[in-house]
Amino acid sequence: MNPAHKALRDGTAEAHDRVDAAFAAFDLGDRESYAAFLRAHAEVLLPLEAALPGARVTPDWEDRKRGALLREDLAFLRDAPLRHPGETPDDGEKADGAWDEAAIAGALYVIEGSRLGGRFLARQLPHGFPRAYLDADQPSEKWRNLLERFEPILYQPAQLQSALASAHSVFAAFERSAKRWAKG
Repeated sequence: MNPAHKALRDGTAEAHDRVDAAFAAFDLGDRESYAAFLRAHAEVLLPLEAALPGARVTPDWEDRKRGALLREDLAFLRDAPLRHPGETPDDGEKADGAWDEAAIAGALYVIEGSRLGGRFLARQLPHGFPRAYLDADQPSEKWRNLLERFEPILYQPAQLQSALASAHSVFAAFERSAKRWAKG
């Protein structure tokens, strides 16, 4: 594990645990609960993927995006990724120039790292449930390559702090969304 990866993992462990706990409220064996789980992800992921200039950190950013897979799963469930009434996204909508490479790295750490947990969750889904989003293919070398790209970006304390702040912001957005959608 390179130093940037260790710093991001250690510095976001509590936020990661809170997100996992918030999403544990969903019953992935229940169609409506699973649809709400996907909507909670869509509420954060779709605007974030649209706003994040990830190609500034990883040239294969367009291939890594999973928004289309998320929409596909929601369409299969005949559900739309709509926001809760009165909710507006407040994360991920920075202007392209407002994202420094460290902040991009922090956001990528969260959304790309979620693939690892997604693969585990996909195995828990009942037969016949859509799983394109959770089971999105990511060879292990893609994760390692991304983490290696972080190392020259996050070697200075200020850049690492920017990445951590961005990662915490993305984790917090997922946690808020999970709590809203779990309430129904």
